[in-house]
Amino acid sequence: MQKLKKTGRSKFKFRYLFGFLLFVWPVTLPAQNFPVDAATGKIYYAEEVLVKDGPQWELYHRAKAWFATFGKTKHVITVDDLPNGVLIGQNYSPLLVTSPGKNQRCNLWYTLKIEIADDRYWYSLTNFELEPVITLKANAAKPVITRQPLELAVLPQKGKSSPDKPLSEAVHESLFSLIQSIKKSMD
Repeated sequence: MQKLKKTGRSKFKFRYLFGFLLFVWPVTLPAQNFPVDAATGKIYYAEEVLVKDGPQWELYHRAKAWFATFGKTKHVITVDDLPNGVLIGQNYSPLLVTSPGKNQRCNLWYTLKIEIADDRYWYSLTNFELEPVITLKANAAKPVITRQPLELAVLPQKGKSSPDKPLSEAVHESLFSLIQSIKKSMD
């Protein structure tokens, strides 16, 4: 009797399955990568955005109106330079960090710089700081709250455990919403 030779189908199926898993695995485990400025080591978001038929003065007023959504602009805007088309402001976005068993409220402070020219603008988000929000009980002493650089909480540090994943996800979601809000108001 003649022995039947294996056709290699099992190897093909294994390779196909293995290749498929390598393709899908990185998608199912999202890694939160923050853009980091090589010179400073700080998280830094920046982009040039083109706007069709957008004269500088009109884009400037759109940007200023966007800053006004946070309250009195004199408390938010630190540099207001219409002739050079520059607005710089500082503000915060509230964060709710949810992890199993606890929810933590934080404020994510940032500096936003918008440089404006005809038909385009550049934004940059820098100087991120994290501030925990602590609710006080009646007759409790007011705690001293200090802000810490965001990089300490979400970027890998030597001699420190891995970054806080729920916090990283909350920060990404908040910054994505902030950037979309800027673009929508400037369009």
